[in-house]
Amino acid sequence: MLRRVAKLLHEPAFRRAPLTVIGRGVSWAINVALGRSPVFELVPGARLRVPSDMRFTSVTAYLLRDAVEPELNYLQDFVRPGDVFIDVGANIGLFTLKAAPRAARVVAVEPGEEARRQLDANVALNGFTNVALVHKALSDAPGRAALFHNPLGHDPQAFSLISDGTDSETETVELTTLDLLVRELGLPRVDCIKIDVEGAEGQVIAGAGETLAAYHPTVIFEMNCPTLMKARGDASAAWNALAAQGYGFYRLSDDGELEPLTTRPTEFMNVVARHGGGAALH
Repeated sequence: MLRRVAKLLHEPAFRRAPLTVIGRGVSWAINVALGRSPVFELVPGARLRVPSDMRFTSVTAYLLRDAVEPELNYLQDFVRPGDVFIDVGANIGLFTLKAAPRAARVVAVEPGEEARRQLDANVALNGFTNVALVHKALSDAPGRAALFHNPLGHDPQAFSLISDGTDSETETVELTTLDLLVRELGLPRVDCIKIDVEGAEGQVIAGAGETLAAYHPTVIFEMNCPTLMKARGDASAAWNALAAQGYGFYRLSDDGELEPLTTRPTEFMNVVARHGGGAALH
């Protein structure tokens, strides 16, 4: 608990408005005690409901809203009005809900049953008609596979096609590729893709070659996921595949600046990849 508090104190959202976040913390404790699942505004135009539990996703979304991480906080710099956004590993819908009021189309991909129930409910809560819900996992080939329930924080955000050896259970999910999905949905373009699939980012990129070559979307993805590292997978797969397509790489700072990455990072982090290395934000 002390580590969680210490982490909260270093969050940019807390430093900007500590009293607001503390007030939300008190409100959250009351909701949990009463077993109420609150509905709140993630950003103007997008509401979110989370379960009344102490899981990472629920607590951080309620306390920090879209300032949970820089990539969500500054998503509007990568998804412009009229754009097509694909949210791979949508979980309960944070990125999907923020993008939906401004994007022409949003494709929310979430295979895990528990998370997708919340995702579907949150999209319905807002009445968004421009969001396509895809209850499959993206990989390098279509088929079926196990989705491992890795117990990090006992949160569906940690579920993965990769087992880190600690998974307590699995569910079988259908696989498709991003290229097949783009064709099946008849997407006229793809402007931004966010990939958060707990170590399987390389598999997703491997199934997206046609889309990357045709549309050169911005790609926001995780590097060096702990699940992948424990499984001794190839941490360079996504980076190398994007580099081969002519992408440059950046870290997004807490104040929204893109900082070039000249070498592949070895620490766990989110990376922004832009074709041609162009760093200017929209």
